[in-house]
Amino acid sequence: MKPIGHWLLAAPALLAAALVYAFPMLGNPALWTVALLMLLGSARHGRRRPLWGVAAALLVGLCLALLLALLMDRFDIRYVWLYSSAALPWHLKLANLWGGDEGTVLLLAALCLPAAFRYAGRPGLEGSFNGLLAAWYVAAAAWLGPFTATPADWLAARDSQGMNAHLQTIWMALHAPLILAAYAWALAPAGAALRSLAGQASDYAGVAAIYGRRAWLVLTAGIGFGMVWALEDFTFGQLWHWDPVQTSAFIVWALLGAVLHGIRRWQEAGSFARLLPLLSLLGAAATCLAMAVTRSEVLVSSHRYIGTTSWLSHLLLAGVFLLAAVGLGLRALWQRRATVRRTADWTLQVAVLGFALMALLAVLALLQAHLRQWLGVAKPEEQKPFFETLMMWADSSEILALRQVFAQWDVDGYALAHWLLPFVLALGLVGGFSFLRKVLVRRWAIAVTALVIGLCVLLIRHGGWLSEHYAGRGVLSQRVVAALPWLDAALLAALFLLLACTLWCISSVWRSRRLGTLRHTGSLALIHGGAVLALVGGFAATALNSYLPILLQPGDDLAQWRGITGDLQVRVLPAEGQLDYSGYAALARVEMRENGEEIQGQALFRDARQLPPGYQGPVRQLCEILDYRYARHQGDPGYILNPFIIRSWLVDTQVWVPASPRLLAAAEAADSAQETLVVVRRYPLVSLVWTGFAAMLLGTLLLPAWARAKRR
Repeated sequence: MKPIGHWLLAAPALLAAALVYAFPMLGNPALWTVALLMLLGSARHGRRRPLWGVAAALLVGLCLALLLALLMDRFDIRYVWLYSSAALPWHLKLANLWGGDEGTVLLLAALCLPAAFRYAGRPGLEGSFNGLLAAWYVAAAAWLGPFTATPADWLAARDSQGMNAHLQTIWMALHAPLILAAYAWALAPAGAALRSLAGQASDYAGVAAIYGRRAWLVLTAGIGFGMVWALEDFTFGQLWHWDPVQTSAFIVWALLGAVLHGIRRWQEAGSFARLLPLLSLLGAAATCLAMAVTRSEVLVSSHRYIGTTSWLSHLLLAGVFLLAAVGLGLRALWQRRATVRRTADWTLQVAVLGFALMALLAVLALLQAHLRQWLGVAKPEEQKPFFETLMMWADSSEILALRQVFAQWDVDGYALAHWLLPFVLALGLVGGFSFLRKVLVRRWAIAVTALVIGLCVLLIRHGGWLSEHYAGRGVLSQRVVAALPWLDAALLAALFLLLACTLWCISSVWRSRRLGTLRHTGSLALIHGGAVLALVGGFAATALNSYLPILLQPGDDLAQWRGITGDLQVRVLPAEGQLDYSGYAALARVEMRENGEEIQGQALFRDARQLPPGYQGPVRQLCEILDYRYARHQGDPGYILNPFIIRSWLVDTQVWVPASPRLLAAAEAADSAQETLVVVRRYPLVSLVWTGFAAMLLGTLLLPAWARAKRR
């Protein structure tokens, strides 16, 4: 579509938005109309652009209407009543467009439109595929009914249900839409991949390079923002714990990484001729699977859409992609192409296959967890941390519920880490050698790589930095001890990759005497170096995290300073908190002192409408903070704890204060018979994670575009 076309669609889009906002009952029928127009345009090549243009104007107008309804508190629309409230700030009201499944699917359909228009003139499925994809998701949104009227008894009971407390953060406005945009772009190359596997001419290389790079960029950013969010939420509590939704996102990320490593060498009858299109199709299947897993209740998860669910539409589409990949992949193997114009370098082949195999291992781990849950396999005690402790404190009415919560399967993160670490190790070594041989004489590159391999073997046998510093003071199971030597070896291989890539970058600029070379070599150095920094920080923060419970006994002076480690001291005092926009109040003042310097802030957010149930003792409070399974079982959508966080380059320190009658009451009326629990958690080198993510994103943005690289 020419640029003027977008302006021509603006007027009908605004008109559609105004009409649907004024008459919401028109919204759901309009969605069915959009789906029909997209289908007709896919079938009629000659009239595709005008039909899709009308559909796009309607769809954009419907999205604007729902945004306006959220902003203006139109609680007569069920979607707005379910997920928003009048007290929310404007950015959270708008973020509720993806706060529920109906709006999420609607937004996903809209995000599929630009790729549909860009390739509308292509023949066959390459031109119609993204339009069919948008039609599918528009139909799914229409079936869910985002513009359905709110039942009268709901409105009579309360003004609105309100936003989930865990979503009331700025990260909601960043993390979720980035993930959705990444998923839409990961689906875009599937049509061209289908034609390529069918042996027909296509622009697969261009589509996969453009949209694969965009998808990888925003998915990496979305995962990074999700990690920041996770560290602040007590129903998550870790950077990464192989939650089913995290595992699904990793599968998509790894498959995108495999395609991007090989796409510049792809040829229709040569390098990666069948493999990369097949991986793109599998990536599309994994994308739909990720969205289905997010909405599934089979496995225990920190991510969960509550209420209306579209999991079946995503799962059916994933099945279609998977069947197409298997069928066309077998056909391509049967009809081997005789001409091979150019064979990719073996190190590049290892990179592509390594990322693909890591994705496969994650798929197997996810499938294994689902099979165990469906077959009713008993979960071993070692995978139920804190369960025995909680059973000692549970009454008879809660024991059955606790057994059900902890019996539900999730992904075995420790086993999956054991499977993945050898691949991370191999990729670091091969990648380091690949860059090093471009700088040194081949025999010297081989010798240095052999030396690093020998050091990695020694680390696997005897351990290294992580093994030496691990003290078992964190929330990880002791099963992590067996993985620590592999983690040490993987870190060494990653550092080897970082140094080799940096050396190649400097050498390339020096040899060419052209700063223009820096854009290509420097971008690759930033991407690979950033990945190394993120790995080092992530491994350190996960394996070496620690927690320290501080129990304030009845009669203790709350104003007394209590030591944490070294010169670091903390104290927690009652505070008269002011209600914020969502009805939550900070009711504890946290003060920390180190080397004579004092820092203070607030923690402990609670629902002002009701006290959270079931707080009978500090042991249960500690389990709630440290184990997300119990936090989800014990809490409710209207209850959340926010820690006081001090971030630094070396370590992040968090102070968690659960609901305490002694703190919730005014100081003069405090019940001296109540114990108060304070939990201090520390995560070393988290700053490397954020630095690494920033470097990867910057490198991807600076990397020369596909067209310029192809001409060069």
